[in-house]
Amino acid sequence: MRLGIKGFHAFIKGPFKKRLLESYEKYEICSEADLECHARNLISDFLEEADPEGKRFRVSVKPYFKDIRIHPDIAVFKRDKPWVLLELKERKQLSEKSARNEQRRLIKAQQHCHPRPKRGYLVYVSRYGDKRALSGPRREGARFFFEIPIVLEECWTRERVAEWEQEFKRRSKFTIQA
Repeated sequence: MRLGIKGFHAFIKGPFKKRLLESYEKYEICSEADLECHARNLISDFLEEADPEGKRFRVSVKPYFKDIRIHPDIAVFKRDKPWVLLELKERKQLSEKSARNEQRRLIKAQQHCHPRPKRGYLVYVSRYGDKRALSGPRREGARFFFEIPIVLEECWTRERVAEWEQEFKRRSKFTIQA
């Protein structure tokens, strides 16, 4: 099976998003580093189905793009050329300012990389907030930039989110008992 950008996009908006939410619910994601690890593994497993020998696709975490001086959280390379860039955020609530900064970084990367990546995704997992952090029309980068929000408050009641958050706080910070 030959994988194209539309197939990858469908994966990111569907099974990828669903599996990250499930991992978040099970307290497997307690930091942005955990999110990067889970995201990289999910993407690698998906690409392995389309490219079992690993000759067409490669997934890198924090590669350095020297010409534009950025480190996207995850980059998918197709035949050693940047194909998809992902920025990941794990927060209590993602602000519009932070989302705009990430959007600008991805669009800058797309405009200055040669060959140009096909897509840039801002994937964020948060407990509270609106369905989308960015409001208004997408304008610049409309065919390139996509926001993938995973917001617990959208899926659960506020009480369940608050209950989950108490356990999350306990699990995400380890303290040594004297």
